[in-house]
Amino acid sequence: MKWYHILLYSLLGGLLLGTAWYPYGLPFLVFFGLIPFIFISDRLLQKGKKLNFWRGLVAAYPGMVLWNAITTYWIANISVPGCLFAVLVNALLMSMTFALWHACRKWIPSTWAHPIMFAAFWITFEHLHLSWELTWPWLTLGNIFAVCPEIVQWYCVTGALGGSLWIIIVNFLFYYLIKAFRKDRKKSWALAGSVFLCLLIPIVISGIQYKTYAKRIDKSTPVEVVVVQPHTDTYDEEFYMSNLEHAMRTDSIIAPLLTQSTNLVLMPESVIPHTVMLQYLVHNNPPNSPSAYGFYQWIDSLTNIYPHLNFIAGLSTYDLFDHPTGTAKKVSEHLYGEHYNTAMCFNANGYNGHYHKCKLVPGTEAFPYPQVFGFLEELMIDLGGSNGTLGKDSTQKVFTLDVNGKPLKVGTAICYESIYGDLVRNFAKKGAGLLTVITNDSWWGDTPGHFQHYEMSRLRAVENRRYVVRAANGGNSAIIDPLGNALVMTDYGVRTAVPYTVYAQSHITFYSKHGDYIARTMLDLFAIFLCLVVLRLAALVASREKNKEH
Repeated sequence: MKWYHILLYSLLGGLLLGTAWYPYGLPFLVFFGLIPFIFISDRLLQKGKKLNFWRGLVAAYPGMVLWNAITTYWIANISVPGCLFAVLVNALLMSMTFALWHACRKWIPSTWAHPIMFAAFWITFEHLHLSWELTWPWLTLGNIFAVCPEIVQWYCVTGALGGSLWIIIVNFLFYYLIKAFRKDRKKSWALAGSVFLCLLIPIVISGIQYKTYAKRIDKSTPVEVVVVQPHTDTYDEEFYMSNLEHAMRTDSIIAPLLTQSTNLVLMPESVIPHTVMLQYLVHNNPPNSPSAYGFYQWIDSLTNIYPHLNFIAGLSTYDLFDHPTGTAKKVSEHLYGEHYNTAMCFNANGYNGHYHKCKLVPGTEAFPYPQVFGFLEELMIDLGGSNGTLGKDSTQKVFTLDVNGKPLKVGTAICYESIYGDLVRNFAKKGAGLLTVITNDSWWGDTPGHFQHYEMSRLRAVENRRYVVRAANGGNSAIIDPLGNALVMTDYGVRTAVPYTVYAQSHITFYSKHGDYIARTMLDLFAIFLCLVVLRLAALVASREKNKEH
């Protein structure tokens, strides 16, 4: 195979995967997107060339770059260097995963094992990409079905990684079908039947779940919410307006909608953008500084009028310690300060709990591996306020609201956290009957970024069988039911508030309880395959040494 043939196949794979992604609306293409890469691997191995890892890496990289560029080019709206780093490095990690599988195929001759190996290697990569400091799971394969959750209702059992496994299996079956089509008609028919069943059965199961679960949604605990979309310009307004002015903007759009039966006002991430001292709010003792803390008095005045009202809002907070922490900066000889991206709950009693975002965005809220990438710290993207590494909570916390005399636990994912199924399911596992997402996607402008982010919340609803209430600064805000249907979705770039009645759910799904067990299984298989390869290499080396002795 000529080098330009390899390049064309690689770019074809990247194009198929990229155009499959929303908002382009062609998700079925994902079932063919891996086929060009599998074809490249086969052809390279047939030639029996050495340096298999490096050849696989070079062959896959152009296609992976194209896939990443098509889907996440909008990062450049914040930072061109940040976009280049995200696209090129993420593509490199994907290519390395492919190259490792390609290199290991040579030492595992059983053809039937190769798809299992690929699934183990790729899903292990996706799982690890959810966990380390360079985390960027935006392109987890299973996320592709966020635009059509009606065909993946079984995510309540498997999570999004179950979708990744489905995609990999179908790609390999299609590839084997293409290979056998001209050579073995009998085998072709068997493979065609396998492809048909592999596509049809999950969709049929999903359709049955979709119809049956719609009748089982518990409507015994209604919660009247008002979702706030203030549409504050992140570049020209957010940090030029005081906290009180932000509160007054919110007041102007929610005032006509509040009633004595309103239970929750959900405001987006950084709706109160100027940093406030955490302990002042925790102890209900803010200083007399109307511009910075006037929002607290505003909330207090509203809860005096509506005593059953609860607020969840995104704040930038700050805390002081007399000892160093991993992310606190020294502010005086014996004092250290730490910033947080915080979701805070308020009610008639004032402060009612807080949760610090614990999955931080690499490069904007957390600088990954400073001991390695310290020389790049000046390129860190500044989204206003402090652009150093933020402090975070070690686990998910839920807020307990009084809703019509009954306690209701609410889980709040902050922005980027809504991509992480295994993180969000912890809210449900801890008893949250309602899930909320607060975010500020307006940094990206009117690009596919905010729409892609919104769609992922639909998967979290399916995985946990919970209503998801999403408040985004500029859009898209939404009310999503436990089937992943958007009951309400606001337009981007509109200042509005939406009242709606949702219902608390108590059922714990298999996925909510067990999390990414598919990933853990694949991680075990990955380790087994690597051990088999190492043993074969060790046996080969021992054989060569023995031959030398003779």
